Amino acid sequence: MSKVSRRLICEGDCYVIHCAVRADGVTSPAAAFLDHLSQGTWIEDPDFTDLPDEAQISHYDKFLVFFKTLADEGEPCYGRAVNDLQDGVWEFKLGAKRLSFFDTPGDGTYKPKLRPKSAAEASKGEYYWFPDFDEFIRLGHPFPKTGQCTTDEDLELTLIVREEDLSHDESL
Repeated sequence: MSKVSRRLICEGDCYVIHCAVRADGVTSPAAAFLDHLSQGTWIEDPDFTDLPDEAQISHYDKFLVFFKTLADEGEPCYGRAVNDLQDGVWEFKLGAKRLSFFDTPGDGTYKPKLRPKSAAEASKGEYYWFPDFDEFIRLGHPFPKTGQCTTDEDLELTLIVREEDLSHDESL
């Protein structure tokens, strides 16, 4: 596969954040999600009442702050802004809105970064449980959180988006 063009979200001292791209080389669930939020038109949001939803537009701005803080500082804005999901896939979270993310060195490889089991295994700092990621962060599958746990379907889609996106970076 050839390299694809990904939407750059931000570049900081610690990470470069892009939207992941599906196997077709064009579709980007994260980019579509962010576009809809910026207009207040994300219909999957269980919290909205009428479209356009002003709260979604506000949440779009907050997500951008989350991304910029991670890119610049290497840590989340606050502890509850992120969560680990499965196999090194993480999520940004705001209200019922979730956006998965993963890291890569940019060469098509991936090594899961898991939440350390103890402070002794982790880096120092306020967010000792937050791992050091590879240089590139990719925003993956967005989904609404409607129950106590993330659905199996949403977990599966996060892994599929990661696999498809990383395949664009593999050497020919």
